[in-house]
Amino acid sequence: MVNQAPHQLDLWQWICGVPKSVYSKVAYGFRRDIAVEDEVTAVVDYGNGATGVFVTATHDLVGTDRFEILGDQGKIVVENSKTATVTRLVKPERELSDGMDMDDVRKLFMGELKAEDYYTTEVIEFESAWGGQHAGVLENFAANILDGTPLLAPGSDGIKGVRLANAIHLSSWAGREVPLDFDEDEYMRELNKRISEEGKFAERS
Repeated sequence: MVNQAPHQLDLWQWICGVPKSVYSKVAYGFRRDIAVEDEVTAVVDYGNGATGVFVTATHDLVGTDRFEILGDQGKIVVENSKTATVTRLVKPERELSDGMDMDDVRKLFMGELKAEDYYTTEVIEFESAWGGQHAGVLENFAANILDGTPLLAPGSDGIKGVRLANAIHLSSWAGREVPLDFDEDEYMRELNKRISEEGKFAERS
């Protein structure tokens, strides 16, 4: 996560907010000869009924670049970092559901309902030049130094992504859901166990 998916963790928490807790299933050295994680599935709880799922792996040659947000009044799906499909319900989902009878449900699953009676869909295409985002952040950093332009990604925000990654690790080590304000001493003990088992580096303090 820290090496190959830090930007995804950053974007996730920047867009959706920092979760309250996380439960994760992580494989270490599963498909690669490495001591760190090479497959991650994490389920987070935002504490208000909202949940999220994050999945990544080093051994997915084809890869999936997909970000999806489902809300009360629609859905946003971003694919391949360049196509955003925005679906807007005409009413909140609960109101639409409550207004359906069994025949409406049958028609829904058979594709017989008029989509425009329930939602609209907009597809937004945009360029996603490789490395363009990095260049933009560097230009913004320089502008901040030169003329005080507000930072897009201040360093203070970076710790949130790191803490989320650490919570995912701790959950996998402890085998339980952990809060994002986890016990740092417990995290350090569990980290040092793994450093000691690997036997290549000094333990952290």
